[in-house]
Amino acid sequence: MIWKKETRKRNIFLGLIALVCMLFIYLFLTLFEKESPQIKIKNLSKYISSSKKITLIASDRKSGLKEIEVVIEQGKKKKVVFKKEFPACGIFKRGTTHEFRREILIDPLKYRLSDGNAVISLFVRDYSKRNGFKGNQTILKKEIIIDTIPPNIVPLSRLNYFYVGGSGLIPYEVSKDTIKTGIYLNNIFFPAYKLRETDSGIYYVCYIGIPYNIKLPVDFYIWAEDRAGNKATARFYYRIKKRAFRSRKIVITDNFLKKVLPFFSYLSLPSNLSDIEKFLKINRELRKENNRLIKRLVSKSFKNRLWKGAWICLPNSKCTAKFGDRRSYFYKGKLIDHQVHLGLDLASISNSPIPASNSGRVIYTGRAGIYGFAVIIDHGQGVFSLYGHMSRIDVKEGQFVKKGDIIGLTGQTGLAGGDHLHFSIIVNGIFVNPEEWLDYHWLRDNIIRKLRIAGGRYG
Repeated sequence: MIWKKETRKRNIFLGLIALVCMLFIYLFLTLFEKESPQIKIKNLSKYISSSKKITLIASDRKSGLKEIEVVIEQGKKKKVVFKKEFPACGIFKRGTTHEFRREILIDPLKYRLSDGNAVISLFVRDYSKRNGFKGNQTILKKEIIIDTIPPNIVPLSRLNYFYVGGSGLIPYEVSKDTIKTGIYLNNIFFPAYKLRETDSGIYYVCYIGIPYNIKLPVDFYIWAEDRAGNKATARFYYRIKKRAFRSRKIVITDNFLKKVLPFFSYLSLPSNLSDIEKFLKINRELRKENNRLIKRLVSKSFKNRLWKGAWICLPNSKCTAKFGDRRSYFYKGKLIDHQVHLGLDLASISNSPIPASNSGRVIYTGRAGIYGFAVIIDHGQGVFSLYGHMSRIDVKEGQFVKKGDIIGLTGQTGLAGGDHLHFSIIVNGIFVNPEEWLDYHWLRDNIIRKLRIAGGRYG
């Protein structure tokens, strides 16, 4: 019995010792935990041009956050951007904050930072008793570049003349840190295309289209943005001349309607509409839809210029309708509609071979509503040509064609009253007067000469 009592006491004692050891180990692992705090930075870009808000996110799920400090350093300059200490509670001084989020303003002007490299350092410490009761620490360093100088823009062409409904080219130079640039005409943005790069800067060219319905005067300027987000604008000399467009009367007959409406049978127009109501729906609504489609198709262009030399048109043809013609449609003596013609109608003999007006890449073939069977060619840097009312298409999408290559035959598909070619030029999404591009003197003075001013190869 005595032996059993002594054994029981010894077991109790050993159990108490084990319990104390376990408690000690638990407290040690808890108080001296070695898990480092976590820290993240959001919205911090490499380049900073002006005051910028960044988001600091810190967390420590065990002993809790004790201290956060954000420092920005540049050379010998050291500025504390943000510092915060967090409270603790309990006999073991455990942190009460396990996650913290704060927006911090980085202002180069406030901290008197100069343009150049700098480092943002973030220090986070927790309430662990490790490291001589200093706690676990996480350090995050981010290298940044302070850039407060906007891009430099130098227009290269002194004389820039445009016609309403016409087009042209503006060459200019920007500083080498520019990443986005182009020209604004009111709220219309024309992207510029890189021509070449030198030690001093980058040379760009920008093709401009002046809408036929634009109201003068306009706001016209070059725009550029650098990698740090600095923006700059520059004005250049220009003159936009008014152009008078013709007025034309178009008489719609029942014979014409019976001739053209079968082409649009794929539209599933309401059966209760009369032929003239179907025509009006096509001439108004489908026309807008077609032009929206074309604008989407020409929203991207080859970065390099694919065309070269004089542009050509349908051989042995007569121009029967001009760009900008203001058409008034009459049916049985009554005015029923108004539309503007956005190209040239070129008539020759029936089913005449159509040459590509210049070299480029075919981006669209097929039905194009009022334009009938059509082809669109990308000539690079935002310049496109459109060929409509074709009876046959002999090229495929993605195919590269050379100037003069036959792309199909003329016809009378779509809203064509007779066999002819509808020919349009589109510059960065704007329909412009094709007669300019078919006139080599205009091309030489307004496009080629400026390409040479910018130092681009031409041939």
